[in-house]
Amino acid sequence: MVSSVDVRSNRSVPTNIILPHVVYEDIAEAVRWLTKTFGFAEHYRYGEPVGGAQMHLDDAWIMVFRARPGSATPAQLGQGTQSLTVFVEDVEAHYERTRSAGARIVEELHETEYGEFQYGVEDLAGHHWLFSRHARDVNPAEWGATVAKPVAMSPPISPMLSVRNGDRAIEFYKAAFGAEVLFRVDGDGGAVVAELSVGGSVFWLADESPKHLNFSPESLGGSTARMVMIVDDPDAACQRAVTAGATVVWPVEDQRYGWRVGRIVDPFGHHWEVGKPLSK
Repeated sequence: MVSSVDVRSNRSVPTNIILPHVVYEDIAEAVRWLTKTFGFAEHYRYGEPVGGAQMHLDDAWIMVFRARPGSATPAQLGQGTQSLTVFVEDVEAHYERTRSAGARIVEELHETEYGEFQYGVEDLAGHHWLFSRHARDVNPAEWGATVAKPVAMSPPISPMLSVRNGDRAIEFYKAAFGAEVLFRVDGDGGAVVAELSVGGSVFWLADESPKHLNFSPESLGGSTARMVMIVDDPDAACQRAVTAGATVVWPVEDQRYGWRVGRIVDPFGHHWEVGKPLSK
């Protein structure tokens, strides 16, 4: 079983899940090209002459190594053998960088039916790359895939919001934030516990239960915590929530600490800061 939690680390192999090895004829040339075109940074190289190198683009790590007997580049083979996908937050800027560097774009920037905003490009050796950002959370069955086993994407820590009316809260979060209900249990007396997802981020809600010392902000007269939601368009997201029934605490504005953000309170007393980091 692959686990993302491991107390061990290795400075020679700084990643824990997967490390693609990509073949090139000339390692020094490949390192220069990947740096200039895609923005990769070199970690180290080895061999004399250079036989390989390790590079990364943020947290995406690759090994590049010189073609040897039994291995070849797609350009040498005359066909591709694999595609590499790298996730970048500002995929629009990355696309412009790649295009300006003269790389061969094979798939224009677009949103796919499965929820990715991406473009495709071939590198100097014919390797096919996709650079992508998650655009929305899509159930694979919605675009025709057959799901063998649903994937639970709940993070290790998720907030749970106490509300007075779980049914109404679910409908509000669906209308305000486009939430998807992942899990729901209806208890005695109409009480609800539900797991919701907004853009792939998970939170829970439950009807308040005084006997279990779970109180909603409405009962307490205020809240001791607030939710932070990062979106591409804070103005539109806040307006959508207000249309669904939220109230503006302070409007969306550029802040001196480098964010464009606004604050709303939902009909159940929970405060949400909706924003994004400003481009540097």
